[in-house]
Amino acid sequence: MKKARCLIVTTHYRPLIGGAQTVYDALAARAGGAVSVLTASSDYKTDAEVEGWREFDAGAGYRVDRIPRVRTGLLPNGTGIVGKLRAHRRAFRMRRAVLQKTLSILKRDQISVVCIGAQDALGWLVKPLKELTNPRIQTYIYVHGEEVSQAAYSDRAEAERRKVLQSADGLVAVSSFTADLLTEKYGVPAERILRLNNGVDLERFDGSLPEDTSDTQGLPVGSFVFACGRLVERKGFDMLIEAWPQVIKEAPGTKLVIGGNGPLKAQLEARIAALNISDSVTMLGWMSANQLKAAYQRADVFAMPNRTMPDGDTEGFGLVFLEAAAQGTPSVGGRAGGAIDAIIEGETGLLVDGYKPDEIAAAINEILGNDTLRGELSRKALAHARTQDWQSKADEFLLEMSKA
Repeated sequence: MKKARCLIVTTHYRPLIGGAQTVYDALAARAGGAVSVLTASSDYKTDAEVEGWREFDAGAGYRVDRIPRVRTGLLPNGTGIVGKLRAHRRAFRMRRAVLQKTLSILKRDQISVVCIGAQDALGWLVKPLKELTNPRIQTYIYVHGEEVSQAAYSDRAEAERRKVLQSADGLVAVSSFTADLLTEKYGVPAERILRLNNGVDLERFDGSLPEDTSDTQGLPVGSFVFACGRLVERKGFDMLIEAWPQVIKEAPGTKLVIGGNGPLKAQLEARIAALNISDSVTMLGWMSANQLKAAYQRADVFAMPNRTMPDGDTEGFGLVFLEAAAQGTPSVGGRAGGAIDAIIEGETGLLVDGYKPDEIAAAINEILGNDTLRGELSRKALAHARTQDWQSKADEFLLEMSKA
């Protein structure tokens, strides 16, 4: 079987932080030069140049091509007809630039498969690539979950999403939840979907403490529960805080450490103060790589009680659960989205209803209060993580691309 050469086209990329960027970087870095990336040198959310992109690209170990923009910025609420017309013209020029750059890379690098990230922003590429390439390039779309669980902004956009998903040669789904959405909601035949759960960086998360612990002094010395991620509603940090008084009632002295930033930060801090639990809850904000590794390893439990929001927004997989497992720490996560694949219920952690603080507290206390259970979950979590390394995921991804 001839080895495929794959180009991933995505709207934004590392060194920006995000789940999709982590996935594509992990695959490309382990593909032996068979995967390259086309992306933007600016952040479409702010229109500012991505800080440090040149340094990242130089050290990536695989080819990264960039053009100024790969998608248009977000229009502010209340944009008038003139503003929308201008945005439409900018979008047309940008699409032409993306297509021209993509076609030039296909010719230069003898690419056989284009894998599209951010389907709603870049799915339009499927049609011209089918029409303009000879021999025809195969098109895949990488689907993480929330971009298909949430309805599109209009009926027309929803219909276009369905058309693109059905017209691509193949789809990569990061969880059974995502794969099921593609078949049940969008009518994509199951045989055209590769389910490829996210992996974990076992070189980084190797089950040990970092050698340099100079920036880990803020972590508690005794028993603590660790949570981290972007501070948004679907992650469930608000419900974790609501559950915390019940946790410390049964496990006094236990601390809660929450890492990450996001739009809910002020609201969460206010609720911590209102519940009078500031002495047992610490919000660390941004965490260094050493802090993160140490927190995963030293925590008794990792908790992120994710939930599906009324608009369909949900966790596509939950890479943090695998990272905790690789450090030997069991998880408590929500029975929602792709977390049901990231956590093996009763083996690597416990699943709960992320809307119910009582259930969240009960699961955390069950692990904290039972050394035998915690030890068994820890052992199985570590063993499971060892089977989910990114190298095996990259090999499976390339095998699928070679079949195209």
